[in-house]
Parts: sequence; structure tokens; C-alpha cells
Amino acid sequence: MTHYHRREVLRMLFLGAAGAWVGLAPALAEDTSSPHDEFSIPPGPLSGIGPLVDTGIDGIQAPRGFGLRAVARHLFDPVSGRFDPFGIGGHPWHKAPDGGACFAVPDGGWVYVSNCESKSVGGASALRFDVYGNVEAAYRVLDGTRRNCSGGATPWQTWLSCEEIVDGLVFECDPFGGPASARSWPALGCFNHEAVAVDLHSRSLFLTEDAWDGRLYRFQSAARTSTASGDRLDLENGRLQVLNVSGYEDGGYAQNNFDARTLHAARWVDVPEPQAPQAQVRATRLQDRLSVPGTVFRSAEGIWVHTLPPAQQTVPPGGERPSRAFVFFACKGDNRVYALDIDNGLIETVFDNTLEALAVHDVDGLVVSPAGDIVVSEDGAATRLIVLRPGQGAVTLLAAGHARSELTGLAFSPDGSRLYFSSQRGPNLPLRSRGTGVTYELSIPARFRAAGPA
Repeated sequence: MTHYHRREVLRMLFLGAAGAWVGLAPALAEDTSSPHDEFSIPPGPLSGIGPLVDTGIDGIQAPRGFGLRAVARHLFDPVSGRFDPFGIGGHPWHKAPDGGACFAVPDGGWVYVSNCESKSVGGASALRFDVYGNVEAAYRVLDGTRRNCSGGATPWQTWLSCEEIVDGLVFECDPFGGPASARSWPALGCFNHEAVAVDLHSRSLFLTEDAWDGRLYRFQSAARTSTASGDRLDLENGRLQVLNVSGYEDGGYAQNNFDARTLHAARWVDVPEPQAPQAQVRATRLQDRLSVPGTVFRSAEGIWVHTLPPAQQTVPPGGERPSRAFVFFACKGDNRVYALDIDNGLIETVFDNTLEALAVHDVDGLVVSPAGDIVVSEDGAATRLIVLRPGQGAVTLLAAGHARSELTGLAFSPDGSRLYFSSQRGPNLPLRSRGTGVTYELSIPARFRAAGPA
């Protein structure tokens, strides 16, 4: 406990007696020096990439030696490449591609699943790749839903697709089959869902909410069971909770980046009325002058659970055990990326724009490579993919420059040799700089995907 008392003294010196995490408090001057109490997270090999060059594809720039190709364009059949808007000869790729994930196939190929962030269409589709990376099939895996933004893959090889609407739900579907087996899981909460990540060890699903006063949620499953496709969690029975950061509970928000970059204790608290739309619950409780559980995370977006190799598992300041796994998640509202130590109950930001000379605009999607690289995408004017160096800054991996678009659907192939992403309003038709969606594949040279020590 002495450790936290010492940090509270430092917080008083930097923030003043009023505290910086109160929602209406004015932002204080930033101290951009490095905090002493922080996680030790090494950067991955992609942090060593060189300058960008033109790839010759849709105005996109990437490092020399990296390959780029468009694997699917809206209104075109990904297998034949022909314009097929009505699906007469194949499966036309959906518009507004958003969240995605890759799944290994026993024959050495893989499947890439992509959401459709459209209220009129929704759902999700998949691309089946053979062992050589050729697209051999395209098909639907989810229908009848609305504005499917992001989601997350499960360890038992299913895709959780999230609806980004006020009463949105999470739908589980089979990436290898059709939409008939898809079903919703109301126990995972009713809110403006963005993304979800699974940690089998703690029987937890972590979920982000894309709202200005949003929370970070955890669904702690009641049971873990064995299936033919691996252990899975019961998604019907469990507890829906939100994260309260020590000192900033029940609606508090960090105004000061320096303080947010210092480790803070955090704990999970149960959500009132877990089956009701959470924005409505918050509004009603505020109106009734009741507390609203959960620290505020401004427009939380992409999320990922990253299990550390044994050699990187060290006890953090204030922790009681080596860090086994982190939850990384991005917040577009303040351009921060947070790291939550699952087992030690500690949280800090590992990236914000005071650490980066070239500001990142509207940080959105997030994925961690098999080699440990944290890659985020932008929902802003620059439309870039950024490699984070925790606590140090960032480096640009790719620049699309697509006007009024955003880069979405980040997913590495199972071996880490390819990174899939979409430009949600990228140029799908010739002679048009702005369109209705393109999905791309970035090939990564072997020297930039070597994993660190195990």
C-alpha cells in the first residue's frame, strides 16, 4: 500500500487538490516527462521500419519491401474480380467494411471475416484464402443485424460481431459457415458496442463502448467448457461489469495525460440493469441523482488481449505477480491507448499525442501482431496505420490518404506474414478517389515479423 500512497503525493504535486479526473475540471498544463510508475512493454520488430514509398495501389504508401494488394472491392466478386453488384456470378463484397479477424484453416489456409458498418445491410462476410494466399471463396456469415462495427475473434474459432447502435447487441457467428447458426448474446450488454476481446484464463470478455461518456466493460462468464474447437466460455450466464479506476470512480475522467500515464489501481463493479440499454440507464440514474458506476473512457474503439511471452512477464510497480496478459484498447475521443494488466488490476495509458511529434488523428482500430507489435488505425484525415512504441511514441506503417475515409478491420494472418485492413470509403470504382469500400492485404517481410524471446 505504501506504493499507492507515494503516487498520491505525486498526483497532488502535479494535479492540485481538485484532481484531474473530474469530468468538468479544466485541463492542466501537461508535464511530458516520463512517469516512474509504468508498465515495461517492449516494442515489436515493426517499430524498426524505414520511410514510406508509393505502392502504386490507390495512392497508398508503405515501407520499401512490403507488398500491397486489394483483395476485395465493394460491388466486385473477390474470387473472379469481376463487377457483380447483384451477385449473379458470385458474392459481391459488402460496402463500408469495418472490423475483421483471421482464422486458421487446417489445410494451411485462413479465413478473413469482415463486418459491414451499414444500417441498411449490416452483418458480415468472409474471404477464404488457400495456403498460397489466393482468394478461393467469399460468402456471408451474418445477416439481419444493423451497423456492425467491430467485434473480436474467440479462442474457440468464432467471430463476435458488434452492433454500434444505442441498443446494440453482440452476435456470435461461424467464420467457416453460413449465417444460419449465428445468434445474439444479450448477456454481453446492450449498448453502442465497438469491439470485444476474450481472455480464457480469467473467463472474461472485455468490451468497448463508442460513446463520449462510455465505459470499459467486462463480462465474466460463469463457466468454461471444452468443445471440439477448443475451450469456450458460457456467454449466457455471468456478470456484466464496468471498470472503476482508483480515485476516478463513477463518472470520473482523466484530463491530464501525464497522470494517465502513471499506473493506477482498478477494480470491476457490477452494472445496474445489465439487460437495459446502458446509455439510457446512465441518463436515468443521473436524473435521479444516483451514482453511475465506471470510469469514463472517451469513445473507446479497438481492443485486444495480448498474452506476454514468459521472458517478458515481470512484476509491475504496485503489482503482486508477473504480468501475464494485457488488455490494450484505444479511445478516439482523446487519442489514447490504454494497457490494463488483467491479473494485477493496474491500468495506464501507453500512448497519447504528447508522446508523438506528428499527432495521431482519431485513433480507432487496434491489433497486436504475433511478434508483439501494437498497430492502430486512424479514423481521420491522414488515414494511416501506426505502430506504437509503448511509452515512447509511434512510427507510421502505412499512409492511405483517402479523403473522408477511415482504416478498419486490422487482422494479421495466423503466421503474421500478412496484415488485412479496409479503407471504409476507399476507391472501389475506377476514376473515383472516394468510394464505398476496399479491403487490402499488406505483406510483411520476414525480418519485421520475428517474434521476441519466448
